Amino acid sequence: MEEITDKPEVKTVIETPIFNASASDDLCGILLKDSVLHLAKLTGAVAVFTFGNIDTKSFKDLTIPIIDITQIKTIIEKLTYLQHEDQFQIQEVSESIRTEADKNASLLMSAAAVEYSLGTIECGIVIGLIRTQNSYSLVVHSMEENETVQTVRECEKRVSPETFRSVLHLSLNIAMKGREGKKVGTAFVIGDEEEVLERSHQMIINPFRGQDPGSEISINKKENWETVMGFAQLDGVFIISETGKILSAGRYLDVDTRDIHIEKGLGTRHLSSASITRDTNAIAVAISESGGTIRVYMDGKEVIFVEPNTSLVEVEGRQLANNPLN
Repeated sequence: MEEITDKPEVKTVIETPIFNASASDDLCGILLKDSVLHLAKLTGAVAVFTFGNIDTKSFKDLTIPIIDITQIKTIIEKLTYLQHEDQFQIQEVSESIRTEADKNASLLMSAAAVEYSLGTIECGIVIGLIRTQNSYSLVVHSMEENETVQTVRECEKRVSPETFRSVLHLSLNIAMKGREGKKVGTAFVIGDEEEVLERSHQMIINPFRGQDPGSEISINKKENWETVMGFAQLDGVFIISETGKILSAGRYLDVDTRDIHIEKGLGTRHLSSASITRDTNAIAVAISESGGTIRVYMDGKEVIFVEPNTSLVEVEGRQLANNPLN
């Protein structure tokens, strides 16, 4: 067998619903799993995603992460079974397949972006094997073109990647779990800390004041997250250094909110978060108490929106995927 020395360039999402699952589940599964293994090695993939009732034991030889996203209920609609084969119905099936292909690709793109943002996988090519009630789909996606990944990278030019991902991960925990069964809203302002501190003041005694330089409390350490979640119930925001040091909690932002446009219905926390990123080089991550949504602000604009309860991800107002959990 000829050895493969160069990885082919993959620039776009390639998606194909290959088999009707009613034909032969065993045959479809074997053929597609072999294709996944081959493609993963051929493209140098950084991860394989699976959705549906798929046995991943045959992927044991792969050294990359195998991520099952079945717990996220997909919006992929069931294909319509036909009673007749007239031209209208054939066209209807064609449209259904095209729609399903788009949704399968969006599902993979969204899952890959979230896993990259949380630091689970590196940026690169990912392979998706998706099984719905009526079909299998094989998806190859280059994360270099993923808009969420690109936006995360822009944020990480201003703050360390570890810090940004730690804040995002903790924000997801707060949004989904709250504190002691109660919903919690808060905000983190990351980076350009000297300027941010100049433009803010304490609402309460700073619980993080007077840290020993040798034992500073970092948001990059998971053992500190429970402490942060406790103080998240306080009014005000957290100030986080570019490298992850927690400088303060309960901080009030002294900002001019004029000419800042945010979604209708959001409160002063989001307005102030957007404003501070307009006036400084900081990144702000705001969590809504009422809806549990997460918004990332940069340069005075909302650049990422995450709906944890439905896995909805948007980049600057463009919806990437919506995969309801219910």
